[in-house]
Amino acid sequence: MFDKQEMKKEVLDLFHKIEDKNTIVEGKRDREVLCSFGLKKVETINQGIYEIAEKLEGKDVAILTDFDKEGRKIAKKLYIFLQSLNCKIDFQARKKLGVILKKMKIKTIEELKCLK
Repeated sequence: MFDKQEMKKEVLDLFHKIEDKNTIVEGKRDREVLCSFGLKKVETINQGIYEIAEKLEGKDVAILTDFDKEGRKIAKKLYIFLQSLNCKIDFQARKKLGVILKKMKIKTIEELKCLK
């Protein structure tokens, strides 16, 4: 079992480091969870991967899609599109969140609500 307070601190520390970046998640519930942790610039891909990439052209971006098969696939596509649009992508944020979620034995952003 993971230490809830320790995991919450790790999540809050990570989110504090990316609070000025545009963060991309898969859906509305993921967005709501990240906003509940204080992130303000959270975009969902419900309008489409290409459209969200174009909207964020040239900006600092963190991709926090889920860590299941579909989420990883979406993240790879986003990396490619965003790089072609001169975005500065924070690769470390996704990597660090993946480590945290693995400790908690969860794969989706939405499941982070268990820390609230």
